[in-house]
Amino acid sequence: MTKFVHVEPISSARAQLSETIARIGEQGLHAEPVVIGRRYKPEAVLISFELYERLADLIDEIQLAPLVRERLANSAASPDLTLEEVADSLGIEIKERGTGPSGGHESAA
Repeated sequence: MTKFVHVEPISSARAQLSETIARIGEQGLHAEPVVIGRRYKPEAVLISFELYERLADLIDEIQLAPLVRERLANSAASPDLTLEEVADSLGIEIKERGTGPSGGHESAA
């Protein structure tokens, strides 16, 4: 963080908590984050839930990016597999659709 951060003392934040939450809720994404701490050391931040959701989505994307890159690189190097090949490698037996007692189109009339 490059700009100066005002750290709200816990006692002051506690006394103004209802008003602060109401203001943040009203202002949503545009609300200034409230940094709370002890002895001018930042320990927590109050932000709108809307901003939290957006940040959580971005964090998920950032964490998944290396895995996506790896899988894309691996998929370019490996040939496409058929459904039967994938099932066989997993030990799954594929049954034809529409066979067996409940899979057909017979009616119980």
